Amino acid sequence: MNVPSNPQWGRKNHRAGPWYELAMFCLLAVGCARLPVPVEVVHEDQGLLIRTERVATDKSYTHPISLKAGDLARILRGISVQERHGSFPLQLYGKASGPERLFGEREIRAIAPYLAAGLQAAKPDQRVAFALYEPGSNPTYERIVTSGWIAVRAPFFHVAFAHVRSLQPISPTHSYFPFYPEMPPAPPPYDVFFEPQQFWMTDPADGTPAVQFSEYLRTVEPPSEGG
Repeated sequence: MNVPSNPQWGRKNHRAGPWYELAMFCLLAVGCARLPVPVEVVHEDQGLLIRTERVATDKSYTHPISLKAGDLARILRGISVQERHGSFPLQLYGKASGPERLFGEREIRAIAPYLAAGLQAAKPDQRVAFALYEPGSNPTYERIVTSGWIAVRAPFFHVAFAHVRSLQPISPTHSYFPFYPEMPPAPPPYDVFFEPQQFWMTDPADGTPAVQFSEYLRTVEPPSEGG
């Protein structure tokens, strides 16, 4: 569930973000042969980054595709995550809990329109990567990162995560010293879930779980304005 990348993703000279961390994690822990190639920054500000990136192998995604921001918001509300049983932090600290909803309403309102724009800009060999930032306990040196990517191979909506509310250092590229002299620990693996469960299926094209979003949007009524 990692989203490897190249640190030089932006159009500006930014400090190292999750893309650098994810790339290093991928190289050191997973041994990836090739990394996704940054293509276009769709949106970036202090709290959010959305970009398209070219994947190493042809996934034949149904891109570009037009999805309304409201429909994307409905899909995002159904996504939850749970730290995988048997992961080291769970074994060490015994943090047993059920799946937790990943995105809050404020985050969904912020991210959905730009994800929709990313899906419209992406090509069949590209996916849409995202990173959400929140201040850490010491905002000068650290922040909380949730990052991952989405892609559509109709009728399936794919989503994966690299960081889930993970505390990461903020530092210039190639320099964790002196405050962070070592690479931050790799994030624990997470399992992804979707509610209602009957729409969380296996995409026969690659055997990975995904949301059968076409049927979901067609059959499940959106919530009323009052709740």
